[in-house]
Amino acid sequence: MDVKNSGKGVARGVKAGAQHVGAAGQAAARELTHEAAPQLEALARVGYASKGVVYGTIGLLALGVALGRGGATTDAQGALLRLQDLPLGTALVWLLVLGLVGYALWQLIRAALDPEGQGTEAKGIVKRVGYAVSGVGNLALALFAARLAMAGSAARNQASEAQTAREVLQLPGGQLLLGLAGVALLAVAGSGLYTAWGAKFMKRLNFAGAPKPELLKRIGQVGIAARAVMLAIIGAFLLVAAWRNRAGIVPGISEVLTWLREQPAGNVLLFVLALGTLLYGVWCVVQALYRRIRVEGSAAS
Repeated sequence: MDVKNSGKGVARGVKAGAQHVGAAGQAAARELTHEAAPQLEALARVGYASKGVVYGTIGLLALGVALGRGGATTDAQGALLRLQDLPLGTALVWLLVLGLVGYALWQLIRAALDPEGQGTEAKGIVKRVGYAVSGVGNLALALFAARLAMAGSAARNQASEAQTAREVLQLPGGQLLLGLAGVALLAVAGSGLYTAWGAKFMKRLNFAGAPKPELLKRIGQVGIAARAVMLAIIGAFLLVAAWRNRAGIVPGISEVLTWLREQPAGNVLLFVLALGTLLYGVWCVVQALYRRIRVEGSAAS
């Protein structure tokens, strides 16, 4: 009995020690974040602007295709390649590297420290996981941009979405996993449309002193809705790919825009979504200027 009680006492001690170490680690992380808060906020704002440049380029190129001016639709990597070809393109891409890293850090901070108070309920956890995925994705895009700026060229990873889907399908229960990913994207798209319709994003912004705030709000609604439609189309393709066990049909942004053009009244559909994507880029720049950004963790995190 003494041995049993001693064992319980040791276990309680180890648990208490682990909790203490964990709390100390979180406190240290918050302290470091507090000290770096102004610089992290500046990076986040540059990050929103950089994201806006990338999506604005995607939208502009797609508009050119829809209006019959030639060119081709593209994705984020393709947009960076086009920007690299501009005068002073290398300097611009280096700025975008900084911004994309800043945006990735902001997303990871949102996921880990929860400065916006999403909480630990199911809905909040899902959002925070999404922020983490976005952070990792933007870090990968920043790495691509850095290779591009250093070498002057980089191989665009085309059909990467289909390749990723293929790898998922090879896992045990791969079709179910891919289908769940499709459902998740559709849920995110639905949330985006709801947010756009009710302008729910306004609580994150401070338009005091901004010119034409009502126009800025409309830009946000259209841009966020266009982004949601894009995600919904990709999510629907994921569900079909899971059902048919065919990874090759999973599209990225460029493939979605091309697919739209091939539909009846395709140029009109492409024009609408391209314009919405351009406005989403503008909206990212608006967030760089007017979004409330708090990089320190909430009291509940």
